[in-house]
Amino acid sequence: MIVHLVLFKLKPGVARNDPRLAKLAVDMAALPRRIPTIRGWEYGANLTADAEAWDYGLRAAFDSESDLYAYFEHPAHLPVLEAWNEVASLAFADFRL
Repeated sequence: MIVHLVLFKLKPGVARNDPRLAKLAVDMAALPRRIPTIRGWEYGANLTADAEAWDYGLRAAFDSESDLYAYFEHPAHLPVLEAWNEVASLAFADFRL
């Protein structure tokens, strides 16, 4: 199993009530139905009130590295990633369980 972790930090001037984030929440929820290589999917807003905390997090699971790479290039994923890059900085790590 491969775990893909992503942290999202909103860019200056982007508030949590930004309508782009509401659309992203809908788009994020749809990805597991649209991309068959996704085996696990947990996404949500950060609950910790700390200036050092990132704003959103994602934990996704895949059976193999090739499934992870298929997700990276999937046509349903690419516009969601592009939309995130407009409103947030992203950090990620991928590791084997």
